[in-house]
Amino acid sequence: MIDRLKVMWAVSLHETGRHLASQRMLLLAPLILFFLGAACWGFSDPRFIPPADITVDGPAGALFLASVVTVLVCTLAVVLVGFDAISRRRLTGELAIDLSQPMPRSDFAVTQLLGVWMAVMLPTLVGILIGVALIHEQMGAWPSALDLAVFILATGLLLWWYTCLQLLASSMARDLGSAVTFGVGTWMLFTLLWVMVTAVVAAFNGVAVTDMTSPSWDALSEQLDLLSPNGVYQLLLETRLAEDSQPQIAAGWIWFAALVWTGLPKFLFIWRMHRIKP
Repeated sequence: MIDRLKVMWAVSLHETGRHLASQRMLLLAPLILFFLGAACWGFSDPRFIPPADITVDGPAGALFLASVVTVLVCTLAVVLVGFDAISRRRLTGELAIDLSQPMPRSDFAVTQLLGVWMAVMLPTLVGILIGVALIHEQMGAWPSALDLAVFILATGLLLWWYTCLQLLASSMARDLGSAVTFGVGTWMLFTLLWVMVTAVVAAFNGVAVTDMTSPSWDALSEQLDLLSPNGVYQLLLETRLAEDSQPQIAAGWIWFAALVWTGLPKFLFIWRMHRIKP
């Protein structure tokens, strides 16, 4: 078992290095560092005036607002890095060679997931640490260890969820165009269009969609957010805010949803890899 894990880890590191050395990561990594640093610096600036329904009550609040970068930039980086992780191998015949090696397909699938995830998580983690230092420079205070740990953990989970979804889409696509379409389409659904899904469901349930500050809208929105990786991510971060800004849903349900999102897409990808015909 230990030898098997060593082999998986070695292959995962190889895949991570390959992705980090790719031309797309040479562009994406600086963008991740820049936008995370800029967001933390800007949202912690004493001159920053937040919207009426948002308060920045300390380093944790500034870090929470900076999470918009992870939702928009870091998740898109996962899509751009992983869209051809399986489909390109399939087209070139490399996948047939990989699957013929004396490694279980489930182990191979996990190494591909870890390779993409670590390649994006590493610059994201560096960007978070730089951002925390910039927040301290602006506010003269550090986020608490628990706030920072929850932020890093939630961000890692979000990138893992998108990695599983993207590689699942890549394994189902038969050409690179379809892989890009599936990946970007999934990203747009959860990032840009989910509010429309919430509005449609609210209309069918008799909830006024013109007042997005009403308690009924907030309750329904939080329930539907459990079905979205971005929504679960935001709910996880909100559990570390002030009491009046915390979600109405119990924290246990939020962490349960995070557990489901962590395991189910991974299971589906491994299941797909067991049945794929290269």
